[in-house]
Amino acid sequence: MLNKFLGLQQQKLDKMLAEQTQLQQRSNLEQQRLLQLQQHINSMDKNQQMSSAISLQNLSGMKRILSGLSAQQQARINDSQQDELRQQQACFKQMSFTKGIEGIVSNRHRADQNKAQQQEAKVLDEMISQAHSRTLHK
Repeated sequence: MLNKFLGLQQQKLDKMLAEQTQLQQRSNLEQQRLLQLQQHINSMDKNQQMSSAISLQNLSGMKRILSGLSAQQQARINDSQQDELRQQQACFKQMSFTKGIEGIVSNRHRADQNKAQQQEAKVLDEMISQAHSRTLHK
């Protein structure tokens, strides 16, 4: 019964660890997106062809819009990192719980083995005692 419960808890832990991996990948992807966006913003510097005021205004407006997107992307990164941290803490808690159950199962198994060995030793002692008493009575 306890072994079945341990198996279920191990399956739950495995699922949680898989979800943790997905969250890490999502967080990395969001960081890559931010980096690409920042590189694009930095590459939008004035060039020699932008001599008109309207071109410079357009460039400035685009940079403002992209900076806003960059701030939104940073917020997405923060959210994904918080999700990842929460999942990591939940995985640690589940792992501790699972290891505790493993310890209980192991202790019970060891106790059962010791009990069986003691029972076997008791039976052997009785057999030796009976054999010895037979040899004395002959």
